[in-house]
Amino acid sequence: MPLVIDPAHQLDCDSRVTAIAIDPAGKWMAWGGDDGNVRLFDISGDDISPLEPFSIDDGISHLAVASDEMLIVGTYSSNISGHERLGGHRWTHSIGGGCDHMALSADGSRIACIDGARALHILNEVGTCLASVSIGELNRLCVAEDGRQYAVADDDGTITVLDEKGTILYQRPPSQEEGEIVSSMCFLHDGSLLLCREALGLTQPDVHQIALEKWSESGSLIADIESPVRATVLVPRGEGAVMGCFDGRVFDVGAALEMTDIWKNTYTINDIHRSGDDLMVASWFHLFCIDPEGEEKWRCEHNGLVEQVCATKDDSIIAVRGDDQNDYTRDNQIMLVDPTAEPYLMREGHGIDEDLLQFDDDAAPKAVEVGTDIYADDSEAISALLTDEERDMMEISSQAGSSDDLISALDDEIVSAAMFDDADSEDDILAGLSDESFVSNLPPEADAGDDQIVDAEADGTSVIILDGSRSFDRDGAISQWIWRDGSSRQIGTTPKVKVRLRKGNHTFTLTVADDAGASTTDAVTVQVR
Repeated sequence: MPLVIDPAHQLDCDSRVTAIAIDPAGKWMAWGGDDGNVRLFDISGDDISPLEPFSIDDGISHLAVASDEMLIVGTYSSNISGHERLGGHRWTHSIGGGCDHMALSADGSRIACIDGARALHILNEVGTCLASVSIGELNRLCVAEDGRQYAVADDDGTITVLDEKGTILYQRPPSQEEGEIVSSMCFLHDGSLLLCREALGLTQPDVHQIALEKWSESGSLIADIESPVRATVLVPRGEGAVMGCFDGRVFDVGAALEMTDIWKNTYTINDIHRSGDDLMVASWFHLFCIDPEGEEKWRCEHNGLVEQVCATKDDSIIAVRGDDQNDYTRDNQIMLVDPTAEPYLMREGHGIDEDLLQFDDDAAPKAVEVGTDIYADDSEAISALLTDEERDMMEISSQAGSSDDLISALDDEIVSAAMFDDADSEDDILAGLSDESFVSNLPPEADAGDDQIVDAEADGTSVIILDGSRSFDRDGAISQWIWRDGSSRQIGTTPKVKVRLRKGNHTFTLTVADDAGASTTDAVTVQVR
């Protein structure tokens, strides 16, 4: 049985948790959700106490703590902003279509984000924009610890490394013309860039299907090696990195890209946090603590699929968020873990609901002697399911020492019941279908609005409004709107959403759900000329 620890605190949340952030000094933490509210908590003492929350006019996509305790808030479809914990709103930077990706330097003095129009923005902690760059359909981002380099990857597999002023230092082209993605990347402690790329189609004989590559600060390829599996997480450690993979494996990657398999789980690695010499690994419903030798020290279970791990600077408090992804019984929770807690052996029946414990077999299965009739004591239970006539026949057959008559009688009754009048049956069925109570709820009608053709402005983009306000429900009310872009990313939760788009064709889908849980979807196309 594995060793487990219990969470130090569990915060029950009244909305789906989409982002969390924790003060490096361990004084406070924040979480945000789809409803646009940012909740703050004092975590400096033994108890967790709520602080004054604030609201944003959009769902929260990202949270991070910059220097001077500045809380950075990214939203799904509007801007990025900075807030003081006690002093309120400090600054707002306008971006197109929300914050899709965000990363900070180690000291929190530099903030980088990719917006909904796939442009890169680099800011300092007081909201001054240092650079805004459009260089392709960007979909991945990482920042060097010292804030001197910024790496972005696009849909074609091209990687561009820039400085804080937006000047391109070098570009890494894809290894083939089509069908390549960058699944993960990070800057190492020496300033070099480590990345994992995967070719989705057929490759040339000299091109690896999945590979790790290491690039110097000057833009030259230092080393590349074939990887057995796609990396989902890369975290710098020592002269190399730790790599979490799609198949649940964790590798230690050396300076020359030599790979050592150090741990294996059944499910995909979603996040890794370094805590001293130990690794905090998020996978499935658990946070695992793995020691330097690759042995599991303990695990802590979350009620949802663990998606994000963050910690104080001294790793005394580790915050974990997850999502059970059940829209009907969603149980939202944030878990705070003390990594120094004393682990204990997982007990038998751990994780089984109390009302099911009576069915849990702690002991070995009981043996049954040969020749024993295992149904000998079931006569009372069977008798309770029979009619008076059948019980009489069962009693008679029991006295006669045979059950053939009872079985024959039951067969005759089944056949008799099956030989009903077809006309009468059809009338009963039609009558039931015509009964208004037969239909308990009608699904809503989603209407994503008319297709649009608009002209781009001077900067090559156009701001449009997605309007789903014509959606309706015949027998209730619409309780939820969800807008998604062509990549199935959620971009809004209101009837109308404003987005900035680049030239080209864009498809959006609107899903509406009523107060009874039924939902429908509609799509709209926008062409920016």
